[in-house]
Amino acid sequence: MKADIIIYNGIIHTMKTEDDIYKWMAIQDGKIIELGNDESYDFLIGSATEVINLNQRTIIPGMYDCHVHLVQSGLNSEGLELLNVKSISELLNLIENKAKNYPLGQLIRGYHFDVTKIEEKRFPTRYELDSVSPEHPVWINSIEYHTSAINSLALNIVNLPYNIDGIKRDERSLPLGYFTGKASAYIRNRLLAGIDDLTRERGVQRTISQAIKKGITTINAMEGGFTFHENDAKFVAKNKKRYPIDIRLFYQSFDLEKATMIDSDSIGGDIFIDGSFNSRTAAISKKYNDMDTYGNLYFNQDELDYFVSNVINNGYQLALHAIGDRAIEQTLNAYSGALNESKDTDHRCRIEHFELATEEQIKKANELNLIISVQPAFEYYWGYQKGMYERRLDSSLSSRTNNFRKMIDQGLILCAGSDSDVTEINPILGIHAAVNHPKSQHGINVYEALEMFTKNAAYASFEETLKGSLEIGKLADFCILSEDIFEINSKDIETIKVYGTYKEGYAIYCADDIAIEVNSIE
Repeated sequence: MKADIIIYNGIIHTMKTEDDIYKWMAIQDGKIIELGNDESYDFLIGSATEVINLNQRTIIPGMYDCHVHLVQSGLNSEGLELLNVKSISELLNLIENKAKNYPLGQLIRGYHFDVTKIEEKRFPTRYELDSVSPEHPVWINSIEYHTSAINSLALNIVNLPYNIDGIKRDERSLPLGYFTGKASAYIRNRLLAGIDDLTRERGVQRTISQAIKKGITTINAMEGGFTFHENDAKFVAKNKKRYPIDIRLFYQSFDLEKATMIDSDSIGGDIFIDGSFNSRTAAISKKYNDMDTYGNLYFNQDELDYFVSNVINNGYQLALHAIGDRAIEQTLNAYSGALNESKDTDHRCRIEHFELATEEQIKKANELNLIISVQPAFEYYWGYQKGMYERRLDSSLSSRTNNFRKMIDQGLILCAGSDSDVTEINPILGIHAAVNHPKSQHGINVYEALEMFTKNAAYASFEETLKGSLEIGKLADFCILSEDIFEINSKDIETIKVYGTYKEGYAIYCADDIAIEVNSIE
């Protein structure tokens, strides 16, 4: 038996265990057939074998992003980038300039609007948006999707029900133009209905291309549902096998019959039990520092219990979005009732985010064998001193956000992602953030952080026999790094570059500035 590919002279971290490291790897038919540390690979080389000299570079398994809004990430790449906007006037100038050169009547979409960075600490009113774009509908998305701001033309288009929850009103009880909760979800769904599949395809291609350059070989795509659009899920279901990386669809819907029709065996992702800290809609146990509210729970307990039980009894994996401690408690209660009644013991149900879990909630999640899907980059962007967490939350709450150390010590399995495009698809940054947690006592070591994006992520997707570690018989999904992630100073992890990404043994990305020797043995 001869190998199709031999990779040698490298530092190959298999992730089977922390000290399972090899110098060479042999691949045939897309799978690993041998690993070794001596020079005993010659017998595997045939006339057609491709031999690659790594020149002492590091290999790790191909990484997962366990929480991506794939279609939305792609669509947003065609809109106005607002992440660095600092004031309402700057926002209005951007929209006015866009409108001057944009086809009349077409929707202007802005994304990544972070109200915590805005001088006025608020969203624009529809009247302000009208003043710079009276003939184009305008739609501004908050960075985490939970708030929408629109102008009057867009408001007329969506035909928003008058009494729907989440409408911010002026002194005359008219809509101010920014919306949260159900109102924002309704607006998003109506405006996204106008997007065609050619636009979706362009966006998804761009997002996948960017993901591959970051070492991603598998994505969990959170698609469809009331806050997004059913057509997103249908598009991914129809096209997912055409792309160079693996895509596992999580269908964000309550309709199990539709899930069967589009061949999705996983439900949820962002089925919202609560909202977000940024929009002050995450359901928390103490009032927000800067608003007289405890956030929102979007279900009562009976409703959630029924839904969770129905999903689990029908054999689906379920993932629920719960950020605040009140939402986490409600979610745990629903899971507890359903899982205790179920005869199957391997559901691998998930809670997405789990940002403000108490110690008791962490213990309860472990007792229920839940998987926790975390987004470490949230701490990088919002967990620093005087960051959004501290500004929004009481100190007794902000001090315990994203306690990865406690979760792992209690036995929980953590998988990780970006929540793209809330943050960029960049697992190296996620690893850096988990290791260099702003609250150092919550941080974890490099191996634990990399597990979340590889071995644990594969387990969370029922794919641990195929992927997640580099072992004989598994798919040869891996990436080449510029530095050994286990040897570099932990403060510099974010500087590591991905030099190459390989899917089933074949290169799907090679950096322009790196030369890899092929067909030469020293």
